[in-house]
Amino acid sequence: MRKVLIIENARRLLQIISDFLNKKGFDVISADNSSSGIQKALECLPDIILCDNELTNLNAYEIYNTLQQINSTAVIPFIFLIGTTENEYVRLAMDLGADGFIKKPIQLNELLTLINVRLAKQDKIMGVADQKFNTLMDYSSNAIFIYCDAQLNYVNNKFCELFMYNKSHLLGMNLINFVYKDDIRLVAEKIEKGLHGIFNEQEIQFRIITKNDNIVKLNVQLSRVTLRGKNSLIGTVLASGSKNGNSVVGQSKTIQYKITNREKEILKNICDGKTNREIGELLGISERTVEGHRINLLKKTESRNSATLAIFAVKNNLYQIK
Repeated sequence: MRKVLIIENARRLLQIISDFLNKKGFDVISADNSSSGIQKALECLPDIILCDNELTNLNAYEIYNTLQQINSTAVIPFIFLIGTTENEYVRLAMDLGADGFIKKPIQLNELLTLINVRLAKQDKIMGVADQKFNTLMDYSSNAIFIYCDAQLNYVNNKFCELFMYNKSHLLGMNLINFVYKDDIRLVAEKIEKGLHGIFNEQEIQFRIITKNDNIVKLNVQLSRVTLRGKNSLIGTVLASGSKNGNSVVGQSKTIQYKITNREKEILKNICDGKTNREIGELLGISERTVEGHRINLLKKTESRNSATLAIFAVKNNLYQIK
């Protein structure tokens, strides 16, 4: 069920829109002031936001601008509910990338059409972004997984090779199902502590059983991240070896870095799978300048390639997988 956040201080209108969208199958979240609206946007991470432009304290433009500064809410489609199209704040927000407006008095069917069009567009954009990000991760020399809601939400090709299963078998499975019996308690405790924020990053050694019943010892770095508004763990296998073999244990490093705002823009676009030319055209800079920033990012983060750069970005909340 798609979630819609409505921020509107006219309670009668708020109720009318809420009832209409509920009947159309949406999960409606409502707020009648700007503070509550921002809080609910952060807590619920709706699929789309409808916002009255005549709120007290903060107007719709200021709410939009605030949410644009936060990774988890910056990509949520935002529609203005306005009394007039001749509004400087609306024009400014549209210039900055807001997703549309609808003029009062609101025609409910027109509003529904606009919502569906924006959601369909967002689904297409996010689908392409997810595909490019997954492709980027598959170039990593490390086995990588993302764990949330007691299941594997993402695994790359190296992870599949290590476990000897294909992606369709691994996705949706609980990682514990593959852990050697003597290590299950340890892994379960570490996962629980990580998801509850007791640690942000930690290494753990445990054994798994592969598809052909081999026992393989892993050294895994677990990092706590927030994905789609949920506490998640991204795991990177630093080393692996057979039960009786000598496994090389990787040592994590504390990377001292200071990434500029421009480098953050470049990094986000790298994670989106864009080429240097595409990034340059988007930001209005040359391909050579983009490449220079890419090289600086690799040095600062001690990354080997774009794939490890993307892992760094996710772990450090510089990029959100939507």
